[in-house]
Amino acid sequence: MINGWIMLNKPKGFTSNYCVNFIKKKFQIKKIGYAGTLDPLATGLLPLAIGESTKSIKYFETLDKTYFFTSVWGKETTTLDDEGKIINRSNVIPTKADLQKIIKKFIGNIEQKPPNYSAIKINGVRAYNLARKGIEFDVKPKKVSIYNIKVVNHNSSINQTSFLLKCSKGCYVRSLTRDIARELGTFGYCKQIERRRVGIFSKNVSINLDYCVKMKKKEDLKKFLLDIPDVLYHIPQIKLDDNRLELIKNGMKVSMYEELGSSNFTEYLISSSKDIFALGSIKSGYFYPKRVIKI
Repeated sequence: MINGWIMLNKPKGFTSNYCVNFIKKKFQIKKIGYAGTLDPLATGLLPLAIGESTKSIKYFETLDKTYFFTSVWGKETTTLDDEGKIINRSNVIPTKADLQKIIKKFIGNIEQKPPNYSAIKINGVRAYNLARKGIEFDVKPKKVSIYNIKVVNHNSSINQTSFLLKCSKGCYVRSLTRDIARELGTFGYCKQIERRRVGIFSKNVSINLDYCVKMKKKEDLKKFLLDIPDVLYHIPQIKLDDNRLELIKNGMKVSMYEELGSSNFTEYLISSSKDIFALGSIKSGYFYPKRVIKI
């Protein structure tokens, strides 16, 4: 059985679900999921959790993300990318100076309205399914964080600008392009989106989908697996004796006073010599398990 994480380098034109289902079917994997949807237009890192590692997805997907994206000015499409129908036009084309000034307004904690063509659910239905059917609905704004954004290249001859963005979970690059454009009295859409980093992980540790196509057996995939403690590097970790881990396996709290005193941690990872991991919180020196993962 395969357990662990893989950083897949998703190509353009494929949905995140297609990539997951392809890996699942080819390698006969029973449990697999991903952290952070990538639009079909987008390329780059799509983290995949396999086997028991799927229980750690919610802890991984909180990591910051870095995107490289290119925006086109003067037009807005239904999908906010180059695959949609043009619905708005403007002769106002921002200069590099305009953009460098306005993007400062977006740094920090902001409210952002996701695109109608997105994977968020409206009363249990994916928004893009409603949008494709022409059904009207309202998407509520979400709170996201923009840590940094800078202009990488501005080409006024073709009305395009490339940016480098570092942001929190849940940030929509297409929405950011739309909002930047509207702040400048014009319209815009995304031509290119590439997710370059998730936390400390970059394309250097990723595997291309076409390489997976060429693989013959599960063992080939295992070479690219990342262990849970390595992937959850941002969560405090400690190794416990097997006796206390047995209690944790049964859902019982255990004392960590000897190791941590009366400390409190919202998230904590416990490991042992038996390839068992437990995720939970620490309150007043006691560990309270939420997830137990046996590899």
